Amino acid sequence: MEGTTRRTTTRYFLIFALFFFFLRLVVSLSPDGQALLSLLSEADASSKSSSSVLSTWNPSDPTPCSWQGITCSPQDKVISLSLPNTFLNQSSLPPQLSSLSSLQLLNLSSTNISGSIPPSFGELTHLRLLDLSSNSLTGSIPSQLGNLSSLQFLFLNSNRLSGKIPQQLANLSSLQVLCLQDNLLNGSVPSQLGSLISLQQFRIGGNQYLTVVLDVSANEISGEIPVDLGKLVVLEQLHLSDNALVGSIPWQLSNCTSLTALQLDKNQLSGSIPWQVGNLKYLQSFFLWGNAVSGTIPASFGSCTELYALDLSRNKLTGTIPEEIFGLKKLSKFLLLGNSLTGLLPKSVSNCESLVRLRLGENRLSGHIPKELGQLQNLVFLDLYMNNFSGSLPSELTNITVLELLDVHNNYLTGEIPAQLGELENLEQLDLSQNSFTGEIPSSFGNFSYLNKLILNNNLLTGSIPKSIRNLQKLTLLDLSFNSLSGPIPSEIGYVTSLTISLDLSSNQLTGEIPESMSSLTQLQALDVSHNMLYGRIVVLSFLTSLTSLNISYNNFSGPIPVTPFFRTLSLNSYLLNPNLCESVDGSTCSSGEARRNELRSAKTIALVTVILASVTVALLASWILVTRKHKYIVKKSSSMSNLSPGAEDFSYPWTMIPFQKLNFNIENILDCLKDENVIGKGCSGVVYKAEMPNGELIAVKKLWKAKRDEEPIDSFASEIQILGHIRHRNIVKLLGYCSNKCVKVLLYNYIPNGNLLQLYGVVLLEILTGRSTVEPQVGDGLHIVEWVKRKMGSFEPAVSVLDSKLQGLPDQMVQEMLQTLGIAMFCVNSSPSERPTMKEVVALLMEVKSSPEEWGKTSHPLIKPSPHQS
Repeated sequence: MEGTTRRTTTRYFLIFALFFFFLRLVVSLSPDGQALLSLLSEADASSKSSSSVLSTWNPSDPTPCSWQGITCSPQDKVISLSLPNTFLNQSSLPPQLSSLSSLQLLNLSSTNISGSIPPSFGELTHLRLLDLSSNSLTGSIPSQLGNLSSLQFLFLNSNRLSGKIPQQLANLSSLQVLCLQDNLLNGSVPSQLGSLISLQQFRIGGNQYLTVVLDVSANEISGEIPVDLGKLVVLEQLHLSDNALVGSIPWQLSNCTSLTALQLDKNQLSGSIPWQVGNLKYLQSFFLWGNAVSGTIPASFGSCTELYALDLSRNKLTGTIPEEIFGLKKLSKFLLLGNSLTGLLPKSVSNCESLVRLRLGENRLSGHIPKELGQLQNLVFLDLYMNNFSGSLPSELTNITVLELLDVHNNYLTGEIPAQLGELENLEQLDLSQNSFTGEIPSSFGNFSYLNKLILNNNLLTGSIPKSIRNLQKLTLLDLSFNSLSGPIPSEIGYVTSLTISLDLSSNQLTGEIPESMSSLTQLQALDVSHNMLYGRIVVLSFLTSLTSLNISYNNFSGPIPVTPFFRTLSLNSYLLNPNLCESVDGSTCSSGEARRNELRSAKTIALVTVILASVTVALLASWILVTRKHKYIVKKSSSMSNLSPGAEDFSYPWTMIPFQKLNFNIENILDCLKDENVIGKGCSGVVYKAEMPNGELIAVKKLWKAKRDEEPIDSFASEIQILGHIRHRNIVKLLGYCSNKCVKVLLYNYIPNGNLLQLYGVVLLEILTGRSTVEPQVGDGLHIVEWVKRKMGSFEPAVSVLDSKLQGLPDQMVQEMLQTLGIAMFCVNSSPSERPTMKEVVALLMEVKSSPEEWGKTSHPLIKPSPHQS
């Protein structure tokens, strides 16, 4: 008995000794190694014995750096744990792994792990990749993962995770790939994820219960639209606008039968619109404008009975407009601008009584404009311009009493302008130009008390300008050019003091003098009365102090030319073939008497012949001397510019310099400054230089790019001169003049030290909307307004907080329009100049934003409707 007891005691002693021996071995292992062993303690015994990887994990090692699947730093700290496809068969993830403080990569994909993700994983702040995909993980995604500020790749796909996607993931500013597909996630995709500016791939398909909105617009996302999005069967809104998406629209999106909003605009999508779009019974808005989609418009759109906004503009669509679309009883906005559609505008358009905006311009539609349009009592915008419509303008359009814009320019319309159009008292813009309208301008046009633009140029109109034009007290632009109007310019036109943009009466048969009343048009910026039969003195024009453009050529004006600063800058082209005009010192009498007047009057006199002969002789001699003398200088300038211009020969042609005011420098001074080191900006229209003149004056010089051979020629030179010559604003640079030769065009501006010439319109919009200056203390840390707005919009604050507090109390519809305008402003200040919209595009966008109070009441369909699955 005593022997048995002794043997038992000895056995226990050996067991304890052995236990303490192994314990000592484990204790000698580094803390990182001990944390890793917690992974083994959870794995079953069969996994440990059968795994060639885990068999290398020796607890007696001082560090785990020699273990398979482990990578250490030079300081023996574990920086990578990668065991993909290793059969661990664990019931949970050990939270001890969070003590691996230097860990940068954690890959336990396809290891048959269950349980939940430990919240303590949020302490792995150096982690760059976390891959737990293809396991059996359950529970929710810990919000603490939002603390992983260095994380670039997060793979949690193919598990059984549930709950909502935590909005804290929006804090992962370095995240490039986020894969959450094939789980049991529910709720909505947090809108805050739209602030993940580094995100390149986002996959959430296969979560059947995921809904309210997925908005990843304006994130520079490339590639094709994932077909897996079609698995989000309860998704209600999908916003992919303003990215770089390519390929076709997946037909699988039609499986998202709960969709109320599908926005794919401003991408590079191609292919055709899938006919399965008709399966989206709850679809309210579908935006596809600004892509390269081709093919026909699916008639199945007629099945989307909840649709109220359909915009397919700026694509390559062909074929006819399906009549089925006009059977939609809630359709409010229908836009097909800029496609290649053909055929007729169906008479069935009258069935769509809810239409507020019908914009079909820039297509190839033909036939008559259907009189049935007059039955659309809610129509505010009607755009039919640049098509092949013929016949007369139906008088039934006058039944649309709320109409604000009517644009049918550049068609083949004939007949007289219906006098009944004067009944459209709410009209703000009327453009009937570039047609073949005949007869007189209806005097009933005087009823347009809200009209701001009246454009009737390039028609066959006759008769006189109606005196009722005096009533148009909101008119800013009037263009009656290239018609056959006769009689005098009515004095009543001088009482339309709202004329600020342009008054163009050129190329008609007008007679008489310029009425004295026109001296009241002190805000007018452009006046053209050329190619008429006007006569008399032009002193009245000296009172038009805002003029930036004037053409009175090809008339019979006489007397002295005014001596105002503006008239001193005008070229002779503004006065051509007015033989009785003369130069003056005091503005009231001719400076050189009858001899001077005779010189101006005689275009074919002996003096002219003598001057021409002498000029030719002198010019030939001077040219030879000039070319010889300046050849080396020009070659030198050309070679120094070789890195900035398409070819050195660009600068070898004679230059012309046209100043808009007195300048104290010449073309050579400008060319001296066109050097690499003086470049201050580049954009889609040209390169801008900072140029210091000999007198110390600083100017900005923009050398415009030459159009490529395979591109459609765009006269950005003339456009910029025209636009900047008509605008006055403290933040819009002043145009000083321009220079050009055969190959190169250069614009001269005031230099703005703290400005950016390529951002000059978006900043103005931001100032107006926010009520703040470009740079001021109250925007916070002296930030430029662009950076301030970007920070605000990237935070969790609502977008409305960016607006001026004085504007925030306005009606919801107006606030929504201002927020849309804010989006346009952000397009204009895009960090990439090539991505900024042209002013033509800006105007089109702004016109889309605007809506009238009448439209609010008639468009009762909210942007977001309750889910069809909600009670």
